Amino acid sequence: MWDVFTFELLSWKAAAVILSLFWLSKCVHIVGQQTLIVVETLGKFAGILEPGLNLIVFPFQRPVGKLTLKIKEIKTRVEVKTADNMFVALPVNLMVQVSVDRASEAWYKLSNPEQQISSWILNAIRGIAAGMTLEDLFKDRDHLVGQVEKDLSAKLADFGYILSAVLVDQPTVSDDVQASFNRVVTAKREREAAEQEAEAMRIKTVRQAEAEADAQRARAKGLADSRKLLADGLRVSLAEFEKCSVSSSEALAVLLETNRIDAMRDVSKHGNLILMGMGGETSTAPLLGLTARNGLLRGAGTAGAAAKE
Repeated sequence: MWDVFTFELLSWKAAAVILSLFWLSKCVHIVGQQTLIVVETLGKFAGILEPGLNLIVFPFQRPVGKLTLKIKEIKTRVEVKTADNMFVALPVNLMVQVSVDRASEAWYKLSNPEQQISSWILNAIRGIAAGMTLEDLFKDRDHLVGQVEKDLSAKLADFGYILSAVLVDQPTVSDDVQASFNRVVTAKREREAAEQEAEAMRIKTVRQAEAEADAQRARAKGLADSRKLLADGLRVSLAEFEKCSVSSSEALAVLLETNRIDAMRDVSKHGNLILMGMGGETSTAPLLGLTARNGLLRGAGTAGAAAKE
């Protein structure tokens, strides 16, 4: 009798131990790194189990879902119409992550997070691209990315997600549109090149005109200075003659004759030369001395004398 009672007692103890171990195994939860577990109490949200050792009250509490804290990549392809009526396909990659502080919203508010986030991307990019041209999409994708981040960050935060990055790849267009776009760009570059060439020619013409004007002013100034020096020299010479009681007409004749002789001496230094004197051989009128190295000069006059060296 005692042996039967002892056996039954041991059996109940063994069953209690087994039940206790089973219950304890249901109460103890070890959560891995970068993982969150959603727990409900009698069907109501109770809390989040974070990485490490956690305890719950079984069977009143139970885990209902698992969330990963790893960054998830959501790929989508958005068909948009630009401001210049071009249809473009934009490959978009979104990097999202569950927020630890709002993990319950990430679990309960979205039934299909990837599909719903893709829909938000589509709407956001279509609205932004509608105000951009095809050229803007190619060269200013940073503006598009910035606007998408601005529009989606707050919306995703309300649903327990953090927007880590937005990657917009190069727009894809049809071959016809791409060829047309290339022709437009080529025509624009050719027009700019023509404008630059015309501007360079205009600047060159203006610079040549300015240089010619400067040269004309320099020549005019040199001629004026030369005439002034000549006048000053004649005035000084006439004053010296007057001091010696020589009349002005006689002094002028002497000066002119001296100039004629000097001119003949200077031109004799060159090659073939013809001099035409105006007013006869004995005239004291000034000579026209024109030189041309290894050349020939002819002049007209009422009378003249020719000298050849």
